[in-house]
Amino acid sequence: MKYFICALGSALRKIKIGIPAEMTERIVAVTRIQGVVRETENQEVFISLPALLRQKETAAPHGVILKPLVLESQPVVKTTLLTPKIDAEMEIPEEGIHSLPKAMDGIYRHFRGAYCTDLNVILILNPQKLVEEII
Repeated sequence: MKYFICALGSALRKIKIGIPAEMTERIVAVTRIQGVVRETENQEVFISLPALLRQKETAAPHGVILKPLVLESQPVVKTTLLTPKIDAEMEIPEEGIHSLPKAMDGIYRHFRGAYCTDLNVILILNPQKLVEEII
């Protein structure tokens, strides 16, 4: 499956985030700086991945607009993930994604696993779980 890959910032250079392309409607440039995890504006929800992962630098040059997610308790809302710069697209085989240990359930509970390369660890985001918990 194809993923959009973005770095977490200078403090965690070897750790990247993988966002499933199949759950993405489009990617847009943004100029928004959001220091909190969730903000709502005009029936649109913005979720900052840098703020979610407690990064000092919360600037997010890209907005990943998710395909509409149908939630049991909420009407469909437009959700935009504010992300660090998207560095690449990458095909990651499903069998290469490993579950995260239970000890990482805290701020990493929105990830469904990790994929390791020779140089980096890519945390695979679960957008459905993230949106369900934050909205």
